Formats: sequence, C-alpha cells, structure tokens
Amino acid sequence: MQTYSVCFKPLGKTVEVEKGTSLMDAARKAGVFIDAPCGGKGQCGKCRVKVLGGENRYQPSHLLTQKELKQGIRLACLTEVEGDMTVELMQTDTINDIIVEDITSDFGKQARVNRTIKILEKLGIKIQNSFDIIRVKLNKPSLDDNIPDFERILRELKLMVKPGELSCSVEVFRKMPRVIREAGFDVSLVLHKDEKAYEILDITTQKSKKIYGLCVDIGTTTVASCLVGLSTGEIEASASCGNLQMQYGGDVISRIIYSTKPDGLEKLHRAIVHDTVNKLIKQMVDKRGCNPEDIVCSVFAGNTTMAHLFLGIPAENIRLEPYISAFRNFPVIKAKDIALHINPNAPVYMLPNVASYVGGDIVSGVLASGFWNSDEITLFMDLGTNGELVLGNREWMVACACSAGPAFEGGDISCGMRAAPGAIEEVRIDTKTFIPSIKTIGNTRPRGICGSGIIDLIAGMFLSGIIDGKGKIRQITRNRRIRFNHTAGCWEYLLVPAEGTAHGRDIVINEIDIDNFLRAKGAVYSGIKTLLNSVGLDGGDIKKVIIAGGIGQNLDIESAIKIGLLPDIDRGKFEFIGNSSLTGAYLCLISDKARQKAGQIADLMTYIELSADPAYMEEFVSACFLPHTDMSLFPSASAI
Repeated sequence: MQTYSVCFKPLGKTVEVEKGTSLMDAARKAGVFIDAPCGGKGQCGKCRVKVLGGENRYQPSHLLTQKELKQGIRLACLTEVEGDMTVELMQTDTINDIIVEDITSDFGKQARVNRTIKILEKLGIKIQNSFDIIRVKLNKPSLDDNIPDFERILRELKLMVKPGELSCSVEVFRKMPRVIREAGFDVSLVLHKDEKAYEILDITTQKSKKIYGLCVDIGTTTVASCLVGLSTGEIEASASCGNLQMQYGGDVISRIIYSTKPDGLEKLHRAIVHDTVNKLIKQMVDKRGCNPEDIVCSVFAGNTTMAHLFLGIPAENIRLEPYISAFRNFPVIKAKDIALHINPNAPVYMLPNVASYVGGDIVSGVLASGFWNSDEITLFMDLGTNGELVLGNREWMVACACSAGPAFEGGDISCGMRAAPGAIEEVRIDTKTFIPSIKTIGNTRPRGICGSGIIDLIAGMFLSGIIDGKGKIRQITRNRRIRFNHTAGCWEYLLVPAEGTAHGRDIVINEIDIDNFLRAKGAVYSGIKTLLNSVGLDGGDIKKVIIAGGIGQNLDIESAIKIGLLPDIDRGKFEFIGNSSLTGAYLCLISDKARQKAGQIADLMTYIELSADPAYMEEFVSACFLPHTDMSLFPSASAI
C-alpha cells in the first residue's frame, strides 16, 4: 500500500499514512487533536481544517459554504489523503480553552466544600484517611541480631503502631536494602492501613517527607483534578483540561462504538490516562514542586462509560439492551495496573456506579450535595454531555439518565461550542426589532454559542414570536435576521453577522439546531416527569432543585423554565453547586468513612430505565414542544 506524508501546521507535526486515510485518522496518528463531537461521521461540521497543498479526495457536505470550499477549507473526517499534504489547523488550543468548573477558586466554592464536610462530621463521619508516614529508627544488624531487613522493620512497627499483618510490593522490597543503609537505618515509611493490615507503599531516606492524594472528575467533555495534602486535607494544586477522548466522539455512545474498532479501546484508554490525566498530574506536581511518587492514593469519579474506558475495560454492552456494564463496584487496584504516573503502589479507588448510565460521578455529586441527609424531597440534576437525574431524600432515591446527547455542550448545533473564550453564554432579544444583545465568555469576539446561551436564545426567540411552539421559525420576511438557508434546506436566525465574529463566519441557529435542542430538553423534562410519576408525586412536591455540572455556571433559570427544561416552581428552590463530582471525589479522598457513605448512597438508589417505561415516550413527545403540550405545567410561560 502506497503511503504519503501529512504535515499539520502550525504544529509542524508530520505523519506517514496510507493512501485513502482520512485527515481525521491521520491527525489521531500524529497525536494532533481535532475536535469531532459526532465521532467523525460528517454530521457536526466542527473538524474544519484548511488544505494548503496536496492531492486529496473530499466528500461534499452542506456544512461548508462554497466560499469556504474555495478557500481550501474541508472537514477532516470527509477528506482522504491522495498524496503528500500540508494542512492548517483552524483551532490549535481547543482542549485547553474549555472552561472547567473547579471547587475552591473562590470563597463560595470553598464554603460549599466546607459545608459538606460539616454535614459529614455532624453525622459522626470522621474526616480521616488511612495513609500515614512515620519515621522508624532501626537497630543496626549484628551477628547477634541478624534478622532480615523486612522483619527488622516489622519488629519496630509492632512497638509503634501494632500493625498486625504487614505487606509490601516487590518494588519496595527491591529498594529496601539500599534505602535502609543509605539512611543509616533511620528511614521513613509510607503506610496504608486496610482494616487490620498494613501495607508499606514506599520507603525513603527523607526525614520530613510529605504525602499527597489525587482526586479526579473524569467527565465526558472535561477532566478536573486536585492534588491534596493527605495529612491536612488542603488542596495544594489543581489542574483541568478537555478530555482527549473527544477526538473520537463527543458523547459516550460515539466512544463506545469507536471502542469496538481494532485498537479502539486501547486508543480511548490511552487518551484518558496517558494524554489527559497523567498530563494533569505533571502540571500539579510541577506547580507544587513534589515528586509523583509522593502521591500515594487516588480517587476517581466518572460516568459508567468513562470508568470502563479509563480502566481499559470493554464497554460495548452498555449501549446494547439490556444495557449491562462490566462492573458496579470495582475492586481497588494499584496505580501501576493502569500506568498512572503516581506512586506505583498507590491504591486507585473508583466510586461505584448505579447502572449503565448513572455512574460514580452522580454518586459523588449526591454525596457532595448533602441531600442524602435531608427529609426534603430534592431533585438533583447533572446537566453536561449527558443528563442524569436523582429524586429523593434520606430514605429513598430514584435515578435515571436522559439521552439528551451533547446539545448542552454545544454539540448537534451548527454554531454550537463548548464553554470557552468566545462562546456566547447570554442572549437577550428585543421583542420588537429582533435584535439580540449577547455576552461572551472572556468578553471576546464571538466564535459560537454554548449551552447556557442556546437556552437563552431559544427562550428569547419563543417569547418574541420568532419561533412557534414546535420550534419552527415564523417567516417574518421584513426582518433581515430571518432568512432561508438553501444549503441546509431550512430557515435560520442570524445571531451575529460574519463581520462581528472571531472567525469571519455568520453565527446562526436554524430549525435543525432548534429541533435537536428541543429533543435534548424534552429528554430531560420527561425524565423529571417520569421520576415523579414513578413515586406518585408532581412538581409541587419538590422542595429543592440542585443543579450540578458546567452548564449551571451561567444558566438562567427563567429561560430554562420558559422553554420547558426545568419545572415551573418557586425560583427560590433552585440551587447551583458547581462541580459536585469533583467535590465528592475530594471528600472520599480525605475521608475513608465518606467513601463508605458513597457506597451506601449508590446502594440506596433505584435506577429507572426510561426506555423500558411504557409512559416515558408519551412524556417525551409532549416535552418536545415549547414549553410543553400541557401548558398548565408552565403557568408563568402561559401568562406571557
């Protein structure tokens, strides 16, 4: 098979590929990230590149204009290599630009963490972990005292901590004789207590060594992490970025499908562990000035699919009826088992899943929210790439997952994008002139529109009469912002003309985009209704709505209610708690008892499979209108 070279500018990376290879696959092979929310199916139009030279074969797409085609702009997934090529990337920092919600960057976030810690302590849940470092002075061996090094350590430990059974890995054994003698028989031991047994995780000559823990939220779109001092519980560094698996698809279904391809699972596993998490670890270690081997424990929270791919476990059965995952509670493993760049003997804890589409991130979020300790009926919502819901209180919980797709992250929307500088996050439309006012993240020229902005935009179009209850654009010919897109074959609304954007292209929303978003919001609201129906309640019985996930940062409650995404109840009942998954993982890192409580929360949840509920589809169809076919559910929208 003939091969050709492909050079990616401005990175200067070159790769040899076979004739007929797509530019998307060439980029993956070269280690070049190109965003592909649709998984490379040619449906999203986000993988734009500019061909500077070289023979290629391109499959036409309505997602590119004739002007763009003349400029050499192509979709990487639809362009095949036919000769040596030079390609320019349209966006070079997509991964690092994404805004990721952290947990301690301001007083309010730190206060939420402290509040949950107080709830745990009030219930008698100790904020204490089972990791310690102790200094041990050993008697030097002699002909009269000639016991082996390991037994010598055990003898001293029995006097200090009464360890019972003591174990350590072969890596520790290999360095033990050298370290003991270099230290003059005065060593420091990193110990992990597991019930009645102790394990030596490391042995060092350092007299005042500090040990750390790692907590990570593995999101479908973003990954957030913290480096924590285990003796103090203080967060000493944090780092976040996009999940490098995005180049294989923007949602879990796309990635599951990709994982079934030859080497697909290995590529996805490497993308999250090596290309994402290990790089975040390096950032934090460099920032703190410590050694990766000083990290002796880790806790990970992620949805069920992300947990499987992180561990390199086949996930294809998750998407096939009857939707069976490989595990619910994963046994504790060592960092070396998955090539995690921390202490090789560090335990890796995965927070438990509930079902195929409700994972450890939701369990972690519920722990962080504290509503598991409340008598009030609470609705917990995590709106990200996926939509997960939990309804209940301290005595019972029901949970479900809504197949909302990536719309809340800007996927399935022609000009949609994730929350990053240049994303339109707020929109207001003048009801008389239809002229919009916008706000972008970073107050820069707009590049696209993210989830909170899409909700505002659709609400504004509905309330101003631009669209009807079905999401169809009313053909108001006198307004220049309403026009027919002959390429897409539907009507669209011009939000920002090309001269006002960062990339020189119009930012619009069309009827196909609106239809995709209405299905996403319909999936969420019908999920809420199905949970309420399953326990014989209605919206008025909800005493609190807790909203987690990235979209909550700038979500306008009024807009969300007007389009029928959230229930039309007292606005004072809504509360945002940010990255609850990372908060819960942090709590489970600093407290063994909190980790046990997370397991109890998972056991308390009853999962409802919406696709198996005969009434769900009827609820879904009704919820795909603005705001709903039953207007009595939305009295505030009816009044307007």
